[in-house]
Amino acid sequence: MALAYDLPEGLGNYGLDLDRLQLPPAAPYVVFLHGTTWATKHWPEAYWRELAERMGRRKLQVCLPWGNPAEKARAERIAQGLNNCQVLPKLNLAGVARVLAAAKACVAVDTGLGHLAAALDVPTISLFGPTNPGLTGAYGRTQIHQASDWPPCAPCLQKKCTYKPSADDLRR
Repeated sequence: MALAYDLPEGLGNYGLDLDRLQLPPAAPYVVFLHGTTWATKHWPEAYWRELAERMGRRKLQVCLPWGNPAEKARAERIAQGLNNCQVLPKLNLAGVARVLAAAKACVAVDTGLGHLAAALDVPTISLFGPTNPGLTGAYGRTQIHQASDWPPCAPCLQKKCTYKPSADDLRR
C-alpha cells in the first residue's frame, strides 16, 4: 500500500479517451522527443540524425515536435537535408498528444512527454543518461528504457556533469 492506496494488479490504465483526441489518419511515422530540461539528459544530435536516416531507409517519416526556441533550433538541425523529417509547428499539449497517438513508435530522452507517449500506449524507447529509469522511467506495456553505462558514474542524477575523463577514457 502506497499513500493509503492499494497497488494495482498488472499494468495501469491511464483512462484517456483516445476518441476525443481526433486522431489524424494512420501514417507511417515515428516521433522523436528530443527536448528535455537538463543538458546532461540530451542525446547527441549526430545520433538523432543517424537514427532519422535509418528511419528514412525504412520508409518512415520522423516528426520533431518542439516547445521552445532552443528545441526548435535542435529539431531544425536534426532535420536539415533529410527528406523524411518534419519539424512540426508549435503545438500545445493536446496537439502533441494527437501526433503521438497516431505514431507507429516514439524515441524519447528522459522527458515528461515520454510519459504522455506511455499513457497513449505508443511503443517508445526512452534514453537515459544521468537519470535512473527505475525512478523516473515512463510506465507502460510498450515502454523500453535504455540506460547509459557511461560515464561510469551513471546514473548520477546530476544536472551538470562533473565526471573527469581519464586518459583511458579518452582512448575509448
